[in-house]
Amino acid sequence: MITKISVTFGSKAVLDKIIKKYPERHLALFSASNNASGLELVDYSGKDPIFSNPIVFNVVSHTGVDNWNHYIDYVEAVLDDQKRKILDAKVSNFMTDVNYPTGMYSAYYMTSSENPDKRVLLTLWKEQYDCMQWKKDEKDNFITYDKFKDDFTVNYHSAGYVRVTSDN
Repeated sequence: MITKISVTFGSKAVLDKIIKKYPERHLALFSASNNASGLELVDYSGKDPIFSNPIVFNVVSHTGVDNWNHYIDYVEAVLDDQKRKILDAKVSNFMTDVNYPTGMYSAYYMTSSENPDKRVLLTLWKEQYDCMQWKKDEKDNFITYDKFKDDFTVNYHSAGYVRVTSDN
């Protein structure tokens, strides 16, 4: 099992150079689905980061069969101890349920190497639409914005990315 995933952001030219320099690594280039500028490069090799300014996530659990070729979605939340325990339990149930949401290939539950209180659910999807439908599903919306929007003690962030091809 992969024990860590690292990411970095930058221009296509800079990230393409990294991809070319490290052909032995499992690297995937993504563009923000909300049309924001800049790209994200994901290293899912499980090895120590190769980026100068990496964001490193430590993998707690994984389910499914990975396919990094389409759409990925991050949900990050920094919660107090009580809410973290509740979220951990809900994610554990989700990760062990063999009935995956339609279009989901796999999921990673992670912590941030910089902040162990931060929880990150990274899901890999066939299409962005499938992910959006999953977030609307009452059964699985335990980690959506609607669950945290009225709680000002929670630092919440969600972002989706679409795979793009490298020039290498």
